Amino acid sequence: MGLRVLLTLLLFVIARSAKAVPHVSYLYPTGGQRGTTVTIGVNGTELAGLTGFYTTGSGLTGSIKRGKDASACTMEIAIASDAPLGIQQVRVYDATGMSNPRYFCVGAYPEMLEKEPNDSLKDCPKVTLPITVNGRIEKESDRDGVTFHASVGQTVVCEVQALRILGHIGDSWLKGFMEICDARGNVLASSDGTSDDYYRWDPLIAFESTQDGDYTVFYRDLNWRGDQMAVYRLTLGVVPHAIGIFPLGGQRGKTAAILFSGPNLKEATQQISLPKDAPDQIDVTYTGSQGSTNARPFQICDLPDVVQTGTNHTLKQAQSVPFSCVVNGRLAAAGVRDYYKFHIEKKQKVALETYSRRLGTPMDSELQLYNSKGEIIQNDDDGRGRDSRIEAELEPGDYTIRVRDMEDRGGAAFAYRLFLAETQPRLRVRALPDAPKLVRGGTTVLSIHIDREDGLEGDVIISADKLPPGITATSLTLAKDKQDGQITMTATPQALLGPLHLTILGTCKAGGHVLSVRARTEETYNIQGTAYQRDLLGPILLLIEK
Repeated sequence: MGLRVLLTLLLFVIARSAKAVPHVSYLYPTGGQRGTTVTIGVNGTELAGLTGFYTTGSGLTGSIKRGKDASACTMEIAIASDAPLGIQQVRVYDATGMSNPRYFCVGAYPEMLEKEPNDSLKDCPKVTLPITVNGRIEKESDRDGVTFHASVGQTVVCEVQALRILGHIGDSWLKGFMEICDARGNVLASSDGTSDDYYRWDPLIAFESTQDGDYTVFYRDLNWRGDQMAVYRLTLGVVPHAIGIFPLGGQRGKTAAILFSGPNLKEATQQISLPKDAPDQIDVTYTGSQGSTNARPFQICDLPDVVQTGTNHTLKQAQSVPFSCVVNGRLAAAGVRDYYKFHIEKKQKVALETYSRRLGTPMDSELQLYNSKGEIIQNDDDGRGRDSRIEAELEPGDYTIRVRDMEDRGGAAFAYRLFLAETQPRLRVRALPDAPKLVRGGTTVLSIHIDREDGLEGDVIISADKLPPGITATSLTLAKDKQDGQITMTATPQALLGPLHLTILGTCKAGGHVLSVRARTEETYNIQGTAYQRDLLGPILLLIEK
């Protein structure tokens, strides 16, 4: 037997003996109500030996119900009565390592599982509002329905979460289609979730009842496809739903009055305080007599805030704003364009940038920059995804910038944050792997990648912060011509077993201050042959026995 054949066999034996870590394909159901305990099906590979549950969120406690099947098991998740509403990343683990994250939703209303058959008017169960239905579009030509009663004049919010919880059909998203019928089967309203690109493939209908009676909502894949991984959550109720908030952010150390807009919301304003140590982004909700809204992202920064006056829709009407600032604006109606005039005192590099799509709005912004003569000197559409960014070196003088939606749409959901400021050096830090494992008495390596942006130069120091007793880490200095390196983590034989959310910091000097950024991890996945990336809340270190 030749040496090459022996090496091939040896590698095969090693690969077979090295057990793969757990991988979760989907959870079902994918959420539960505050203050309840739910039994969840965990589906994937290498699941027979699961021992633990972990989330980087709060208010969830999980216990594994182990089975013999490596492709499925169950767990119970206890949801605290004050658990934050919305989506959390959750994982499971065993002695070999930590799984990939999946999404779990904390809801405000009673929940149920869909039960087949429920694809015709006569078979649909009748439910009491409000309710969240957890279901799956399991096979081709499947559709799921429930019947509810509404009184004349009521607005029943019908919202699906499927894309947002990564409901899949093969290598594609579950592309949802929802319709509402009367008792005779006449279609009264429908949505495929793409009319305003707000939820993409997750439909939302605010159904206004014109008479007392029973109505049925049906949900299916747009192309009549099906798959076990095609999980969804359908929430129905005469409940408040925020399609938009204004403003989308505020200044640290100040207070903000947030207006929530949408069905079953009227004069819904909430005051919040923004402490000086507030994170860059939080979730906000409004609670009134009819219940709580969905969570909305709210941005926080150090620049002073300016609010749009609402009469700045032509170049001549441009609203004067200081430089530097953040303008909180909104395209109040279709076809509206907003103009802002600012003055530059000295020649400098500036960054003019919108935050809108990144804060959960349907807006596809475009920026257009004018000089004092009204001449266009620069414009941008997708400098930051569907948000816009203009970078320029400007001479002293007066300038005007225009904000619009690329399709000239507008309304309560089309809010934006317009940053007008001198270019600030920025740092991005990524750590790999997303879920490293460390054996007691051993070491493991984390790979670090950094991106310097907007003129950031100099050394970047990578270090681990707030490590528990028994775990240490080396530090790393990346010189200005380096982007990649490694740090080594070591555990004593007595280190505490279990998962640990690592705080890996990248620190450098930027101008007259110190910039410190926490490392994040990311996941690459393929949808219909296209690679996408999403940020994860890692790295999550799992300390295990030998």
